Amino acid sequence: MTRTPGAAEGLRRAPVGRLRGAVTGLLVALVVAACGSTGPSAASSGSSTGAPIRVIATTTVFADIVRNVGGSCVSVGSIVPPGVGPEDYEPRPDDARRIADAQLIVSNGVGLDNFLDKLLAANSSSAPRLVLGDGIPTIDVGGRPNPHFWLDPALVRTDYVPAIEAKLESLAPACATTIRSSATAYAKQLADLDAELLARVATIPAANRTLVTSHDAFPYFARHFGFKVVGVIVPNVGQEPSAADLASLVDTIKTTGVKAIFSEAQFSPKLAQTLANEAGAQTVVSDLLTDALGPNGETYLSLMRWDVSRIVTALTGGG
Repeated sequence: MTRTPGAAEGLRRAPVGRLRGAVTGLLVALVVAACGSTGPSAASSGSSTGAPIRVIATTTVFADIVRNVGGSCVSVGSIVPPGVGPEDYEPRPDDARRIADAQLIVSNGVGLDNFLDKLLAANSSSAPRLVLGDGIPTIDVGGRPNPHFWLDPALVRTDYVPAIEAKLESLAPACATTIRSSATAYAKQLADLDAELLARVATIPAANRTLVTSHDAFPYFARHFGFKVVGVIVPNVGQEPSAADLASLVDTIKTTGVKAIFSEAQFSPKLAQTLANEAGAQTVVSDLLTDALGPNGETYLSLMRWDVSRIVTALTGGG
């Protein structure tokens, strides 16, 4: 570094005592800085004294869960924006930059976010990955394993949260205490949420606990809360159902006495309304949230409360 003449002259003119004091102060500052530094490797992965771990999740739902588990030790973003489903998502040019900047990539797997594999194949990343669905027993729907584990809050508490906690602690050991505390607090919130929702579902007469939904997002939800899914409007996201499929579903609704048709905010409600008119269903709910956060469900916890509230209201005729 080059000193300016003015700075050099000022240094030469400084009294010896002041010069020694300045040098001593500089040495103390360097020692303090060295003691506070985590080093390049710790800072790059995030720690309690360094920058938060930069996490990119495939959806807003997973991003919110990671944010709650990691607390102040993480900075989390989502590839798929709010209100958009992942199953037919087409990556944007900016997604490559976000992947390259991430220190951890979190996805669900089991076919939900296959776009990530294409994105990573086209844009190399050395960031570790966490696939939340790995190891969770699946329910097969139409001969394929269903990926919508998170609509059962018990699975989020027993499988997602421990997996996220372990991965974050391995990346930032210095932040383990904070991560562990945040994960424990969030697990308690999930347990309380589950008890609350089970109590609300218990108000639905057993004969009314049947669901027809826009797509096959609800098998784990139905198993956990005691519903039966008797049909879906769109068996494959991105493909319109055939006339024969709709006719068969109308017959099923009439036979089973389904009280309501449930569609999701990310789909057009027109098909659900047409189906309800043909089958004589009393109610159409068109604003459930499943694959993405949005208005009425800006966190995972509020998403689950919103969906259960809408379902309970529709199937009891009250609140």
